[in-house]
Amino acid sequence: MLSSLALAAPESKELGPYTVKFDLNSDTDYSIEPSGPVTSEAGNLYRMAIIKDNSTFAMIDIAEYSEPTDSTLLMHKTLIPMSMILQGLNITNVEDKTVDGKEGFLVTAVPFMANGEQPNFDVNKAMYWLDSEKCECGPVSVGKTSVVVSSTYPQDITQNLLDSLHVEKGQAVAA
Repeated sequence: MLSSLALAAPESKELGPYTVKFDLNSDTDYSIEPSGPVTSEAGNLYRMAIIKDNSTFAMIDIAEYSEPTDSTLLMHKTLIPMSMILQGLNITNVEDKTVDGKEGFLVTAVPFMANGEQPNFDVNKAMYWLDSEKCECGPVSVGKTSVVVSSTYPQDITQNLLDSLHVEKGQAVAA
């Protein structure tokens, strides 16, 4: 299902039971393609792709777990870069980042290139939790809903996306 092309305007899209709002604040033409949900016993995954072309895109993944899950940012701040390295990416920066008014982080990487070539794009991945709370069980947090944003857009457009992103659970119905 392909949404109409958008141009430099704030977006508000329904993604399962969530409303996702963002503004790329760019003259870039893009299309929005929601997919999912992917359901399992562990929970539901909702995905939205913001696509410019075959190599420039952003993905917004909302994972809604059935049970409270470890949402300790330090753990995820270690696991996500490790996963990106296994995908052939060279991590260049990991920083704390407030997204949607919540504590989160942003990992920036570049693809490993053969023959000393320089990649012409960054890969960014940000994560935060909609409902993370400190647990009485120790120095950890638990939550049921995480948001992960992956982007190959230029840094300024990625920052606009992260700075304007707002995800809210509401009365929307899954497609």
